[in-house]
Amino acid sequence: MNKIRTAAAAAALVAGFAVLAPAAADATTSPLTFGIYPGGYAGGGSTTGKPDNPAQIRKALAQLQSGRQPFLLRDYLGCGTAFPDDEMRYLAPGRRLDVVLGYSGESMPEWQTCVENTVHRYGPVADTISVTLEQNVVPKPNGDTALVQGVIAGKKTADRDGFHRLQIGFDEVAYTKPFTQFWQHLAELGGTEFSRSVGFVGIDLYPDAGLPGIPPQSDLAGFVHQTLHNVRTQEMPIAGLGRDIPIRVSENGWATHTAERAPADQARALTTEILAINQDRVTENVASYEMFDLRDDVTGSASPFDNFGLMTDDYAPKPMYWLHRGLISALGRS
Repeated sequence: MNKIRTAAAAAALVAGFAVLAPAAADATTSPLTFGIYPGGYAGGGSTTGKPDNPAQIRKALAQLQSGRQPFLLRDYLGCGTAFPDDEMRYLAPGRRLDVVLGYSGESMPEWQTCVENTVHRYGPVADTISVTLEQNVVPKPNGDTALVQGVIAGKKTADRDGFHRLQIGFDEVAYTKPFTQFWQHLAELGGTEFSRSVGFVGIDLYPDAGLPGIPPQSDLAGFVHQTLHNVRTQEMPIAGLGRDIPIRVSENGWATHTAERAPADQARALTTEILAINQDRVTENVASYEMFDLRDDVTGSASPFDNFGLMTDDYAPKPMYWLHRGLISALGRS
């Protein structure tokens, strides 16, 4: 009964929130495509978390997706490594992959071959492939060059293979302050060929997420609005990327790792952020939103990286799970 009451209350709240999101009522533009990283592990957290439960993941994805509407599954891969979290096993009608290919210091020929192989394998079932990850704040030696060359190689391969739906891009951690020097370096390295190859810019949003080094934000909606606007107007033009190139919110999360960061607070914070993103989807050309992540890796751990989930580590829903399901139904593509 508690579960039913929680779901009903969430549905009622979402119905009210939808009224407050003017972009949701604009039938002339495309609604957001929603998605999620369906795992629990996050870099920086524990290495002994509970293993994924495929049956529970399939059940949760079916509930969140709300039928056959488009839905993205985020997956993190590397070159030359067999990763056990290949999300292809969770594909179903309407679901497509958002693949992140990490760079680990390979030579440029090795890296370009890795990118090409990734496009060959995932191109038929992926909407996006992001090369490198958060290079602007977690830089790897030669990583900017890998980002530029990876985008160019991925675009060439996608065109050659006929994957015209597939977009090749990259993700950055985004703040309200533009990363001008990072973007200038990408522009210098890539020039016009890079600009013509980028299919999207992914941003990872973690205001007030509880992460070390990121100060808490009292105005979450304001943070989202300013960050999206700065990416669109202060960063992307540096590399010659116009308004036709979409922004994708590739990661957004809020950790519940202390007594002061309760699941109810997670629900309030993430709902505020999602509604702000939805309000900006037209003006800033935001194509998609992905939650990080489905479940905790180690519920009760002192690490924020272990507690981003919409569910606990045994797949018990937190309040935001039901709210997110309602938001997807109310605001997402059908």
